[in-house]
Amino acid sequence: MEPDKLARIKEYGEFILRKIDSVPQNPSQEEDWVPTSLDDCLLRLREAAVKTVELATSPVKIGVMGEFSSGKSLLLGSLIGYADALPVSENPTTGNVTAIHIKNQDGFATTQVNNYTVEYLSHEGVNECLHFMLKEANRRAISAGVTPLQVDKIKTGKDISIWCEEVWKSSNNLELRYLLRELVLFLRAYQAYGEALCGRFYQIDDITAREGLQLAEMPLAIQSIKFEDLPPTHIRLSSAPQRLTIQLLQNSFPLIRRVDIEVKISREIWDLTGAAEFVLLDFPGLGAANSGTRDTFLSLRELAQVQTILVLLNGKSPGSDRANKIFTMMQQQRPGQDLKDLIIVGVGRFDQLPLEGEGGERELDLLIASQSDDQALQTSTVFQKLKVLKTIIDGGEAFTSQKDRIVLLSPLLGLAELAKRSSQVKAGSAEFLANLDYPDYLEKSRKLQRKWGDLSTGLLAGDGRNQLGRQLGYFAQDGGISKLRELIQSHVANHGLKQLYEDSRRAADTIRQQQEYLQEIIAEIHEQGIPTSDTPVLRELRSAIESLDKTYRNFQKDLGKEQLKDRRGIVVSDVIKDELILRILNWNQWTLLFNKIQNGTITLAEFKGAAGKLFDRGNRVNTSLPTKSDDFYPAFEKTIKELENFAGDRIRQAVIDLLNSLAHKITLEREKLQAILQPEMEQEIEEKFGPEEADLFYKLLLGCDPRQWKEAIIAEINNHDQTINPASIFPLARQDEKHSIGQIFDWSPEKNQTASRSANHQLFVLRLRDEITASANLHLVQYVSESNQHVNIEINGILDQIIPCLQNLSKQEALLRYIAARDSQEELAIPTWLDILADIATINEAELFIYSNLP
Repeated sequence: MEPDKLARIKEYGEFILRKIDSVPQNPSQEEDWVPTSLDDCLLRLREAAVKTVELATSPVKIGVMGEFSSGKSLLLGSLIGYADALPVSENPTTGNVTAIHIKNQDGFATTQVNNYTVEYLSHEGVNECLHFMLKEANRRAISAGVTPLQVDKIKTGKDISIWCEEVWKSSNNLELRYLLRELVLFLRAYQAYGEALCGRFYQIDDITAREGLQLAEMPLAIQSIKFEDLPPTHIRLSSAPQRLTIQLLQNSFPLIRRVDIEVKISREIWDLTGAAEFVLLDFPGLGAANSGTRDTFLSLRELAQVQTILVLLNGKSPGSDRANKIFTMMQQQRPGQDLKDLIIVGVGRFDQLPLEGEGGERELDLLIASQSDDQALQTSTVFQKLKVLKTIIDGGEAFTSQKDRIVLLSPLLGLAELAKRSSQVKAGSAEFLANLDYPDYLEKSRKLQRKWGDLSTGLLAGDGRNQLGRQLGYFAQDGGISKLRELIQSHVANHGLKQLYEDSRRAADTIRQQQEYLQEIIAEIHEQGIPTSDTPVLRELRSAIESLDKTYRNFQKDLGKEQLKDRRGIVVSDVIKDELILRILNWNQWTLLFNKIQNGTITLAEFKGAAGKLFDRGNRVNTSLPTKSDDFYPAFEKTIKELENFAGDRIRQAVIDLLNSLAHKITLEREKLQAILQPEMEQEIEEKFGPEEADLFYKLLLGCDPRQWKEAIIAEINNHDQTINPASIFPLARQDEKHSIGQIFDWSPEKNQTASRSANHQLFVLRLRDEITASANLHLVQYVSESNQHVNIEINGILDQIIPCLQNLSKQEALLRYIAARDSQEELAIPTWLDILADIATINEAELFIYSNLP
């Protein structure tokens, strides 16, 4: 299964990262015999491991690409059930990559869009984008007969601005000027906001998103604009703001890398139950005459990370070469990979398919009318009569390897269908719905929808599996939207996860390439010779520290997954609950009451008689029958106090047992370390190395024996103990300063006995006992749970001190050698990090799987 394979790749990448974190960042600076190539190798190895982990833990990404004006924004709105929910720019010169995270919400309700997150390009990302734009600018400059910019001689952004101004004044070439304007605005945005915003993430609200991401269209008469008339540089922002205003978002727009949004959609609209997690990545519309080069860069950058691609063709203009340009651009971004396996094709605006060149709808009507039982309607006949339909289908088949991945779409019809289902669920804004309800607004589209449905019926009558018949049938249902949702989920499950695994696999292959290079470097180091070797004591010290680090990290990872248990393995809260029930059941009051029940009714004796008084002990023990709620309170208060003490004892013992269990797991490491570590070395280390190294030694000495932690943890628990107030949790009404009396029971002399004879006192007493037990149990369990959490916090606090200490110690070569041999250590020896690098260079996924499952 792909999820299991992805988990193993993730573990592989994380293992490499953990190991790299335990070695110096630049080993060549540690020793003069280490080549600088090792530093570069470790940097590339880290980058490969980071990318591997990111891919293996990410959801399936679905890139939505299409020509500008293909109806992509409306299609996304129809997929999520709200026409204009997404904050997208209508300006064809610029846009953003928008990541749409879809989650189901309960009930049939209007789609909700929230949790907008704006991510700005990092400084490295800005540099990559700038070089991409400059490369394209030079291509256009050469085409226009203008001297290109010598990129290798650029020193500052001012050099680029000067060149842009010179070219602007010397050429009126339309395409070149569009790019020069974009380049200048990008540079000026970076100069003003780069230092404050680059690499940062901001949460914004709905209003800021909609207004800040809706940019005004730039003047199209660019050939008549002077360079001095371009928007000037904004005032420089020296520090990062707490939040983004609408104006700041608009001004810094060129630096935005991506906008992430969360969409909550009803299952009745799109049921994602049990589906693999995926994210829709909406790329800026490409193919317009003046589409932004920055948009192309952002799209290509994200495209390298997607597993499924939804390509939207424009049914209004079939045969356009823009779609082919998009496909070529995608293929160049992923060379050697057959993109057709990744692609789903949507034909947008299919209800606007231009039939006018083929006799309008007359040919379509004739095809529908020509259906008969004797001769089935064939796809070839339809294509012969409706060549424009064949053109658009052929265009879709050029993108995908399977014909059933082509969907004919009309987002408007899909939204209209949703709007009919409920007046409470809104399919769009008030403005959109008003347009939808406008007389004759969809009359032509619906008329064609019915006709395509009739044609579908004719095709399927002859062959129930006719592909064109099915495609037209899905369009006739709801504009093809339901079918597209189904295709997306199916492709994610059957192909997306597989592709995500293959992408992660390729990233992991890069790790292995760097491991092989690392092996070569280590072999080269060994060939040159390494001064001396480690002593057995030093090797034991390193091994014990590494093993201790692994055990403590695993223990910390599992901490909190289970509640505290006693030595029998029973959860402490269950032990407390059982003890509580036992003690309440043994209350004398219940015995007194049940002994007085006859035929379900409690009857009080009017007079004890002399014999009855004989057994009274001077009223030192209350043996009278409970007749009101206050009669139960003394027993309740006593029980709560006893159980509180009982719980404290059990929690403290559970903590001791837990630490003893941990100590038992590291017995071997503790014995090795205690044989090497001498307490008096702490002072020596501080004098020789400094207070930080002495602190590392002290934490190692204390940290290797968890049994020494128990007193500190128990003391903290005792200090933070919150006592339970019996009066506040007693479930029955009591006499207090606000109430003159508490609850009087039916059998009390103070009540009319005649009126209560029909009541079932036995059932009432049982319910009374259950109510008291339930209230006490609820608060005692809460008390134990809070104590449990506090124990976890205290242990985590200790481990947060010890684990970084162990990792830092593994990097302190000189200190480890001193601890292992004190003043008699050899002058030079193999550093610890080189042994770690040898492990990194040779480990593979199979060995790691065995390693991580060792007891």
